Amino acid sequence: MDRHGACIPLDGLCDIMNKTCIPLASSRITDLLRTPYESGIDLEETMIELELCISLLFKPFLHHLKALVSAKQEFVGIWISMLGILTQLLGDEPSQKKEDVEDGVVSRSTLFKTSKELASEHLRNAIMVLAAMGVLIGNDSDSTGPAEANEVSSVTWAAIGSIGYCKPYLDEWRSSASQ
Repeated sequence: MDRHGACIPLDGLCDIMNKTCIPLASSRITDLLRTPYESGIDLEETMIELELCISLLFKPFLHHLKALVSAKQEFVGIWISMLGILTQLLGDEPSQKKEDVEDGVVSRSTLFKTSKELASEHLRNAIMVLAAMGVLIGNDSDSTGPAEANEVSSVTWAAIGSIGYCKPYLDEWRSSASQ
């Protein structure tokens, strides 16, 4: 998709996002989050898989954003799906606990915290790019903006407001998107 993305027809690009990237990342993130605490799974491998899932969502999305935005309804569906996955991954409030290290091995909570930081940073970057393109506005009640921007903004800010991990960043991100 990266090198030959310009050659892919828009409907094919939307299909790749909707039928491959989003379902695959969503399914794997769900499985990784359900891993029992005492399962003996290598936490480093879990962290790597979560990072790959986050990249599977955001790299093609941002790389082909101009094309995706031109397909208005498909874009909104893709963005809502991505926000849903991020709500699942980032749902909890940020932990105030110190990092747990036991016998030189980082704990499950610390690894998931790191994954959440990575995912929220990717989300922030996507928000800033969408705002710079005029697709997202900081104040979703701004009736002077394009209808698509109002729709995307309303959905985006409502979703981020419901994500416990991102609540502390909501005002900052909205303010940045308004500029």
